[in-house]
Formats: sequence, structure tokens, C-alpha cells
Amino acid sequence: MFEIIRDIGAVTRLIQIKSNAEFRELGLASNGFIYVIRVCEQPGMYLGALADSVQIDRTTAFRTVKKLVGEGYLALRSDDTDKRLRRVFPTAKAQALYPRLHAFEQASSDQLLAGLNATERQQLTRLLQKLVQNED
Repeated sequence: MFEIIRDIGAVTRLIQIKSNAEFRELGLASNGFIYVIRVCEQPGMYLGALADSVQIDRTTAFRTVKKLVGEGYLALRSDDTDKRLRRVFPTAKAQALYPRLHAFEQASSDQLLAGLNATERQQLTRLLQKLVQNED
């Protein structure tokens, strides 16, 4: 049964290869585009919540966010009530790029799921959620 996990990994790598090639010239390779999408969709999220949303350990997420701050895509600000916490915001540069990133994500999803009917998509969603919940 471990072949299922290998197949999930293969799909993940396929998406990473395509996205890294698509956004390399923008400085968003190494999955940087995912961070920009998440922050544009949820501006002001805590750094830890961002790491959790992209399923990456916090040290790696912080390193990537720091790089994206340097590239001008994200901004870090201390929380108003707890100065130890940092919130992540998109810059104007990120917001301007968001439609392109979102369109790429949507097109990739549509392409991957094109061979599944509505029932199969619902089953896949349910089963993947079950896998993720078992990891918690």
C-alpha cells in the first residue's frame, strides 16, 4: 500500500517542478509562490500559522519568508498586543502578482483533476482529508 504515498509524492513533485519553472524568474522558486498566495488570501496571519498552512516546519518557513521579504513580496510586522509574535502581510508587489499565481494554481488543479468526475473528486477530497487528519 505504500505505493499510494509514493504516488501522492509524485504528484507533489510534479506540481513543484512546474511551479518552480514558472516562477523562477520572479524569485519564487522553492515553493515561494505558495507563501505569497497564502499571505495574499489571509493577510496578517501569524508566522507559525503560515508555516502550518503550507505544511512546512517553522524554521524553514521563517527562512523562506525572510527571503520573500528581501525580494519585496512580503512584510513582517510585530503583533500589536504581543510584540513577540510576528504577522506576515503581502506587499503591493505580491498583491499585483496574486492573480497570476492564483490562475496558475487553478489551472494546475484543473489539469490534474480533469480525468475525475464530480463524485471521484469528492471521494478524493474526503480521503485526503482523512489522511491529513490521521497525521495530527
